[in-house]
Amino acid sequence: MTATQPLLGGGLLFCDPRFHDVNGVPAGERRRYEHRSGGRLVGVLDGVVADGVFVSGHSAPFGGPDLVDEAPTVEDVLGLFTGALAALKADGIRRVRILARPPVYSAAEPLLEYAQFQLGFTVAHCDLNQHVDLAGASDVLSLFKDRRRRYVRAALEQQHDVVEVDGGEDLTTLHRIIADNRVAHGRPAGLPRDYLERMKQAFPDRVRLLLLRQEGAPVAAAVVYRVLSDVDQVVHWADVVDPVQSGRNSPMGLLAYLVLTESLRTGARLVDLGPSSEKDGSPNLGLVHFKRSVGAVPGTRKVFVAGLD
Repeated sequence: MTATQPLLGGGLLFCDPRFHDVNGVPAGERRRYEHRSGGRLVGVLDGVVADGVFVSGHSAPFGGPDLVDEAPTVEDVLGLFTGALAALKADGIRRVRILARPPVYSAAEPLLEYAQFQLGFTVAHCDLNQHVDLAGASDVLSLFKDRRRRYVRAALEQQHDVVEVDGGEDLTTLHRIIADNRVAHGRPAGLPRDYLERMKQAFPDRVRLLLLRQEGAPVAAAVVYRVLSDVDQVVHWADVVDPVQSGRNSPMGLLAYLVLTESLRTGARLVDLGPSSEKDGSPNLGLVHFKRSVGAVPGTRKVFVAGLD
């Protein structure tokens, strides 16, 4: 890859070699196929091989091809996939699993889906995904539903602060808020504290670890990745699990406003709020309604699989 052939959005965070470093992936398990046409880079497919299966999106929400051109030709996209599959098969790989990014990430995503279907991929799983489109937005609060907007306006008038943390006690507090909330809702604790610290160190300009306090007390936290140069993803966010607070307004509306406002300020056109469905793909209606109330619209996130036998 040359300086005159940058990948769209600077390339996906989860396909960066430093991301694999943070996850401790041995060099021998990494694969990165670069497809060229007439000496011109078309795109790359990055992933990890485990137990004979190539996974693009290993230890990540998603992966998939990174392209140079947002409007590639059909020939270029088919060439990227056929070339990558041939190289993987020659390497003894028997199965391919691509955790695709949401179709709204670029204008090329529908063509990538088409190419995979043409080459025999099937959809192994589909999540309901939700995102906030910030393109053209001048006021984040205008995207919120009326009731949520009224709460946020009131919360903004009260004492609060949101800080970006990179270690120490604040990171421990942030991690505990997220882990406790996930466990309380029957989910795994999430990313370990030390992992978050390593990610912040590896990507200081692309990882935001945010801790929200109201009246001096920590009440909510968020982990936000700049996955492309103009796309943010909320990897985790949660509020404090406190029975005493039940029935009162959750700080999550305020946290959502602050996250989205910072994303807009720093140049994001899109904020991916992640899946609102369970492991079997069924909708989590509570998540759906909350994200809708802060301006999110629905989409999908698919997992494509193909055999190479």
